[in-house]
Order: sequence, then structure tokens, then C-alpha cells
Amino acid sequence: MGRLQGKIALVTGAAQGIGAGIARAMAREGAAVIAADRNVAGVEALAAEIGAEPLALDVTSEADWAKAAAHIDAAHGKLSILVNNAGVELVKPMTEHSLADWRGLMAVNVDGLFLGCRTFQALLAKGGSAGHPASVINVSSIAGLVGYPDQLAYNTSKGAVRHMTKSLAIEWAAHRLPIRCNSVHPGCIRTPMLEMAVEGWVREGSIPADDPWAAVAALCPLNAVGLPEDIAMGAVYLASDEARFVTGIELVIDGGWVAR
Repeated sequence: MGRLQGKIALVTGAAQGIGAGIARAMAREGAAVIAADRNVAGVEALAAEIGAEPLALDVTSEADWAKAAAHIDAAHGKLSILVNNAGVELVKPMTEHSLADWRGLMAVNVDGLFLGCRTFQALLAKGGSAGHPASVINVSSIAGLVGYPDQLAYNTSKGAVRHMTKSLAIEWAAHRLPIRCNSVHPGCIRTPMLEMAVEGWVREGSIPADDPWAAVAALCPLNAVGLPEDIAMGAVYLASDEARFVTGIELVIDGGWVAR
């Protein structure tokens, strides 16, 4: 306990799933957590549960990001940890992707990450030092490492997250800014987003309808579906000073899925 004591953490997409898991873990480890989401009721409920500060934030809105930065600057004067977790998924063949589908997904999964990192660079620099850099954690996916059918927009967006992370890690280091940047790549984690994807896989016949979760678990070498807490503990490590020499990496937490 206390691995993040004294740190200020902003977690996007915190109303449910992996984002909620990360927010809970960081609060337990002593961080002052700002839990952000466009689902205001959901994030307020989480904040009340864990003693965090709720923040209404649509990651596609440049104005919302600017308001968030002004608020955190006034309240804290710095930011130690930024977790860009907010994301959406689309499961259907490429020929059924409309341009509006494509652009809407990219706006959340890619533009939102860019806006967050750009908006908070100055506050992150204030929140870090040469020996204790601030930490940016971008939640990608194993779909950003390998291809999956009928997820073209999602796969592409998560590949962009991976490469943006590496580019920012090198850019901030080149400019001597005390900010580390790493990506986390979850495998099959039991979240509302994965439940939606599994429903799509059942409809297309990729997995059986009678026991789809057993089929998903069987695809993993550990024969299990992960939980948000599994990802959260990786994020805690990357956010902590234990990882002060770690930047530009991709932390894969997938039960061995992409290893075979």
C-alpha cells in the first residue's frame, strides 16, 4: 500500500471496466484520483465508492480537455499520472464500416489520447522531476499488436495508440521533460466492451452460443478470461516510481494470448 502516495492521477473512461479498475487500484495505493468519464452518473458513483473526484469529460472535446486542465491546475498545480483509458469498440466486417463509424471510433480512441497528452504536457512536466518522472499510461490492446477479423477500425486505432506512445516517450525524453510514456495491452478482460465483442463473435459464428465465455477462455494459454484488476496492477507499476526508468514500452497483460 502507498505506492502512489502523494501523486495526482487522472483516469479517463473511469465509469466502468478497466478504467474503474485502475481508478480503484490507484486510490488504494494512495493517489489522489480524478475519475473522468462522459458517463457522469457512473463516474460519480465510482468516485463516491473510492473517495475520488468525479470529472465530466468527453475525450473527443478539446474544450472539455481544456476545462479539465484548468480545474486540475487550480486545484493541484500539477499532474503526476495520466491514464488515457477511454475507448470504444466496433465489431463488424470492414464492408459494413461506414465512414462515420470509422471517424467516430478514431475520435475517441486516437484523437482523445492526442488531446489529453497535448493538453496536460505542461502540468505533467510540473508533476515530475529528473528522479521521479510523471507517468502517462495509454491503454491499447493486444489488437494493437496482432490482427483480428471484423475489427478493422478498432485494431487500427489501438495500433496507433501503441506507436503514439513510443513517439511521445522519445519526444519528451529528447526535450528533457520529466514524463514517461508507456502503453498497456490487455487481452480478453471481462468488461462491458468485451461482452459486446463476444456478442458480435457469437452472431458471426466465430464462437459457440451455448458457452461463449468458455470458448474465449480456451483461446488463452492460461485458460481464463482476465479481470480489470489484472490490468490495474500493471498500471500501478507503470505509474509508480518503481518504473522510473521505464518509458516507451508495451506492457502486455493477456494470459499468454499473443505469445503463441
